[in-house]
Amino acid sequence: MTVDRRNILKINVDFYVLFVLVFILSVLGIIMISSASTVIGERYFGDPYWYFRRQILWWVLSIAAMIIVSKINYQVYRRISIAAILVAIVLLALVLIPGIAEEIGGAKRWINLWFFNIQPSEIAKVALILFFADNLNRRYSRTLRAKDLFLPGFLVLLAITVLIFLEPDLGTAVVIWVLVFVVMYAGGVRLGHLIGITFIGGLITVGYMFLEDYRRERLFAFLNRSSELDAANFQVNQSLIALGSGNIVGLGLGNSVQKYSYLPEAHTDFIFAIIGEELGLIGTLTVILMFILFTFFGIRVCLRTREPFGRTLAAGLTAMISIPALINMGVVVGLLPVTGLTLPFISSGGSSLLISMVSVGVLLNISRQNMIVGEVSDEDQEDQ
Repeated sequence: MTVDRRNILKINVDFYVLFVLVFILSVLGIIMISSASTVIGERYFGDPYWYFRRQILWWVLSIAAMIIVSKINYQVYRRISIAAILVAIVLLALVLIPGIAEEIGGAKRWINLWFFNIQPSEIAKVALILFFADNLNRRYSRTLRAKDLFLPGFLVLLAITVLIFLEPDLGTAVVIWVLVFVVMYAGGVRLGHLIGITFIGGLITVGYMFLEDYRRERLFAFLNRSSELDAANFQVNQSLIALGSGNIVGLGLGNSVQKYSYLPEAHTDFIFAIIGEELGLIGTLTVILMFILFTFFGIRVCLRTREPFGRTLAAGLTAMISIPALINMGVVVGLLPVTGLTLPFISSGGSSLLISMVSVGVLLNISRQNMIVGEVSDEDQEDQ
């Protein structure tokens, strides 16, 4: 009886809650894509469920990958962190070569593999987290010298930032800098070094933002919402109309009006607005609550990890999901300028879903290893 009671108390809550949250969010994504993408699917492919069918295929692949990765000890990734960052840089460079990249809306962010596209910047996020987590714990933590932080970490970060700027994709570049900041903070980087890198990142971002007219327009339109109702603010205004139309309980699944070409990117960047329109305030608050819970339990995994590499990795992977989600929902409700970021697990996009779920698989394994370490410690105490 004593053994059974102890096993019940040792259920890995973090593992199962994170798994269930990701499962529910991704299934909700499939349901919402089946509604939000019908118009654009019919227009471009003559099939209203073209995006829906593709998302199901990617979901099956992604959920299988997440389960497999959750069983692989995360320590193996230390050995491939350098190879992973090199692959990410090569893929980001390939995007810039004519004939290889898939250009959508003037941006070259995808590599066309005929039967599907991959987005190298999504791979770069994971690769950077791995690289910095390994570099911090292998070099910087021993000396706490700026030189061991900047070389080679900062140079790699700059190279990836420049390649993403050339796509162009300001939103992803900003997210990558924030992710690196979180990883460095969790990795125990000194405050002075953190402030220095944040200052440099801020200067680069502001400078890049003012290089192109359309980025300046987005920023000025955000600061003065009533000045450009028909241009830069069009998407956000249509998004707010969708959210307002949904009221408390929504218009009902499949009954969105905004998806009929009023709201651009209804199945990707602005799918949260369609959730608000069809499922109402109840639906949007439920989604927000699930992302808050994901962040909470991700931080729990981080805080319970004694081993430095795993703790830093858990912080970065949790931020990799939480920060884009926060920015995406902030844009949809008009609190942030338009960035082009999608909503993790829910927006249409195969490679984004796959990378997100693989990342969660690594996070689940860190949680699983924490449980094993805890059990070993308990057994050691009993032996003593």
